[in-house]
Amino acid sequence: MSNRRFLPAMGLLISLIYPGINLFAQENQLSKEFKNPPPAARPRVWWHWANSNVTKEGITKDFEWMKRVGIQGMQLGDVASGGGQTVEKKLVFGTPEWLDAVKHAAAEADRLGLEMAMFTSGGWSLTGGPWVKPEMAMKKLVWSETQLEGGKTLTEKLSQPPSAEGAGPLLRNGNRPNGYYKDYAVVAYRTPAAELAGTAGNVKASTSRGAVHFVSLADEDLSTGISVPADPSTKKAVISWTYDLPFKAKAITIAGRTGIPFGRVQASADGVNFKTLTTTPGKSGYRGGNIRTYAFPEVTARYFRFEMTNAPVRPADVISEATTLADTAYRLTELRLVTGARVNRWEDKAGFNFLFEYDGTATPDYPRTSVIRKEDVIDLTSLMAADGTLRWNAPAGNWTILRLGYALTGAKNRPAVPAALGYEVDKMDKEYVTEYMNGYTSPLVKALGPLYGKSMQYMVMDSWEAGIQNWTDKMPEEFMKRRAYAILPYLPALTGRVVESGEMSDRFLWDFRRTLVDLIAENHYGTVTSYLNKQGVKTYSEAGGVSLESIEDALLNKKYVDIPMGEFWVRDLHPSSMYYEDVRGAASASHVYGKGLVAAEAFTGGNYESPARLKSIADYWFTQGVNRLVFHTSAHQPLDSKPGNTMVGTHINRNITWAELAKPFMTYLSRNAYMLQRGRYAADILYLLNEGAPSTMPFWGPGIQPATPEGYSFDYINADALLSRVSGGPDGKLVLPDGLTYSVLVLPETQEMSLPVARKIRQLVQAGAVVVGPKPVKVPGLTAFPASDDELREIGSEVWGDVNGASRTVKTYGNGKIYWNQPLQKVLMNAGVPPDVDNHRSIAEVSFIHRIDGDTDIYLLVNRTGEIQDLDVKFRVSGKQPELWHATDGSSEPASYRLMDKLTAVNLRLLPGESVYVVFNGKATAPFRTVVRKTGSLVTTVGGPWQLAFPKGWGATDAAMQVDSLQSWTMHEDPGIKFFSGTATYTKVIDLKKKWTRGSALWLDLGKVGDLAVVSVNGHVTDTLWHAPYRTLIGGFLKPGKNTVEVKVTNKWTNRIAGDMALPADQKILSPGPPPFGGGGRAVTTGPPPAGLMGPVRLLREDW
Repeated sequence: MSNRRFLPAMGLLISLIYPGINLFAQENQLSKEFKNPPPAARPRVWWHWANSNVTKEGITKDFEWMKRVGIQGMQLGDVASGGGQTVEKKLVFGTPEWLDAVKHAAAEADRLGLEMAMFTSGGWSLTGGPWVKPEMAMKKLVWSETQLEGGKTLTEKLSQPPSAEGAGPLLRNGNRPNGYYKDYAVVAYRTPAAELAGTAGNVKASTSRGAVHFVSLADEDLSTGISVPADPSTKKAVISWTYDLPFKAKAITIAGRTGIPFGRVQASADGVNFKTLTTTPGKSGYRGGNIRTYAFPEVTARYFRFEMTNAPVRPADVISEATTLADTAYRLTELRLVTGARVNRWEDKAGFNFLFEYDGTATPDYPRTSVIRKEDVIDLTSLMAADGTLRWNAPAGNWTILRLGYALTGAKNRPAVPAALGYEVDKMDKEYVTEYMNGYTSPLVKALGPLYGKSMQYMVMDSWEAGIQNWTDKMPEEFMKRRAYAILPYLPALTGRVVESGEMSDRFLWDFRRTLVDLIAENHYGTVTSYLNKQGVKTYSEAGGVSLESIEDALLNKKYVDIPMGEFWVRDLHPSSMYYEDVRGAASASHVYGKGLVAAEAFTGGNYESPARLKSIADYWFTQGVNRLVFHTSAHQPLDSKPGNTMVGTHINRNITWAELAKPFMTYLSRNAYMLQRGRYAADILYLLNEGAPSTMPFWGPGIQPATPEGYSFDYINADALLSRVSGGPDGKLVLPDGLTYSVLVLPETQEMSLPVARKIRQLVQAGAVVVGPKPVKVPGLTAFPASDDELREIGSEVWGDVNGASRTVKTYGNGKIYWNQPLQKVLMNAGVPPDVDNHRSIAEVSFIHRIDGDTDIYLLVNRTGEIQDLDVKFRVSGKQPELWHATDGSSEPASYRLMDKLTAVNLRLLPGESVYVVFNGKATAPFRTVVRKTGSLVTTVGGPWQLAFPKGWGATDAAMQVDSLQSWTMHEDPGIKFFSGTATYTKVIDLKKKWTRGSALWLDLGKVGDLAVVSVNGHVTDTLWHAPYRTLIGGFLKPGKNTVEVKVTNKWTNRIAGDMALPADQKILSPGPPPFGGGGRAVTTGPPPAGLMGPVRLLREDW
């Protein structure tokens, strides 16, 4: 029974005054399954086995509870994290006992009809384990340099490159200790004259505290360095250094212990007048790295200084664009000027780190005498012996020998128990990934037998937390296959040297980064999914996930998994924009690649939460495209002790206080998921992501640009999907094979474009598409260069013509139009596309999503505010009659509407936090319909006294007590009641007056409740109330005279945990467990959250 029909402080009567209209929705499949959602719509959970504490009895109880409350599946992750319950006999990953427990889980899942999945490694990230041999692990490029003079036969022992595990690049003097290493190539190039310019004599350096030892800043060793103190008066820290002779500088490498501080590098010929060469830190990715090289046009000077004003940025600062505070000192590990030409920001361009985008980081043009000529790069690989000795008849001149190879990044799966811990497999090598999967799945296939692929149906790849990889064994072959030219002549560019020119080196590095992301998508995600599909198992994956640890093409990654996932939190760890874009990326990948489902790691970063709190979070994410929830987390409960076993995340398990009351909430989530799995997503705008690498959703800076106008929906698309899946349709629509259509394609704000994309744009506009974006003038990369640039300019001239985004902003080409720098809403309106939903509210107030299921239009609207929203919503639907469907109880009702020109206006009143489906289904038989809301009345306020009883053994009084007024338990002086968690019972006898029931439907409104209430009248349970308004229809259970009303109220474990923190160990009520996410003292410092029945309790009458 719906509990939303009254407004606060008054009743609501719905009557129809227009004749001939049905009061109820047609009982078709949609409405039937909305009331009782099928298994595909039900939520799943991450089911963590914490620190090997596992029992078969607990497995069975976990699954039977899931089945009872409407959870359809679990995803097993064996982790070295969490706790709260400890068993004597541990079931250690990979042992026969562990495999037997996994088989038991699969058998129980099969018995109960549940979907079982497993993570693809021990821990939650990602694909690694002890069977990964070093040669199979993730790699980085390393090298050593040797300077030689030619004109003779050389026999030289080349130094082995540094090979310490960890992030690159490795500097030549910081190699402690050595690790796995394998040679790849030896190349020689003529040393540009600028590299031989010498040291310009001695150098003297000082800070505000006097002279310093500058050698440690130019020793190519990140383990050495100095601390530069800030001047207390100016808050600036300055290190100055002076050469005996003028120094011709072209670049500076700066490294810091915690990153690169804000500041500027300056030079002076006279020590008085200084010129700024570069500012720091410059553009940054989410994780900025600790070493950067800044290139600039050559400057000759004796005096240099680095002035530091603010601390290095943290990841959150990058997103917020905050100016950090001044520090008291700055720890520098490198500050090295070089005379030779360098690629600007080469560490970020060569895949040792990466930027969000690379505009404004072009390498300067240097004289030909300063750069390496491509024809001067010679392959000497076959001339080096196994011991590193090079024998070469070297031509005359100065030569630099690069001995290049690869070492390990050292990444391991985490957080894994020791038995499951090992190297992360090389994500760019198909054979290694296949070998990894064989090593992981073979014991499972053998142990599970026919259950593998039957009840054990999926594997899960969580977010990428394996760091950065920029090399793989077959890189030369893979590069050639994708870019159609050899990598070898450009290898010096990967070490920061300029080959041919700054532009040519930057173009090559664009190709290199693009190759990295293609390999990760195809050879990791594609290989894992293909391998498992052949076994009858499918994949869920965040591929690669919210924190952008690695360079990626986000949508291409998700192309290669069966069910794309995003991630959202209760309390954000990362900036909130990252979660928004992550979910929108997962939804977009599902839409443009025809996946259907959009799963989400849901409610991470919570603790013990109420269903109402989780509803308010889930409702918003449903409107962003999520249609399958996977709770993070339902840790396995090996025992029955309270509060249970927990892992980082919101705790949803059989030992939480409201475990047996969870079904109405789970059904609510399932109804939403069901509606949002129906049909296809409806959107107007398709945003093309950057073609380079990374190619991901813009969670930085201003975000998506131009911004989506209010009332419209969008998807992202990458170049791969644009080229392979988009065609021009009728009326200029952009059409996908699965039926999705879009009205406008928005290009990224760059004037670089690949030839395949340019040709596709021309084709689409010719067919009638509307495209928004700047005129391309340059092809990124070196494939088919320079002819590629010539063809691109011709396409630009043909399609954009004289459109320049300033004096000319629109042009008709073929049957379509090109826009540049016009407001997006104006473009849409010019194309005859009004807002899909016009409610005069921002998405922060009322968010929405639209799906089309055959002839039915399904809109979900969510009131995200704490206020009532009275809306006159105009939907871009014509000729259909609307109904309001409520996921809280599965009910439906007719809606007021009026037909307009190609639109339908619907009057809605949304209560605080309320969501509603507006379903257009069936032809409208009249131009308008009015649903009159008639005010009801308050019958009486149910005051005290109430009888209140707490259960024995949980810290509160054992005796029933009388309360004259209702208030939160946390207001009570008795600490046993103040910090009580669990279920307490309120009882009240109501003397029913006969006049109250005459022609009426009576409702009981509980007012404020913390957190759930089960209401019984005369021994009959009327409802489980878990969200506001806490209201239930009780008229059918009442009798004349005295009636017993019982309200069982359940709160969260949070209160008792807070109380236990102040008690000695022998007086604690609950079993000890790990601290809540974000620290253990939050409830102590802020006070336990309100709990119990707080009222006012009212009897309300609905007059018909």
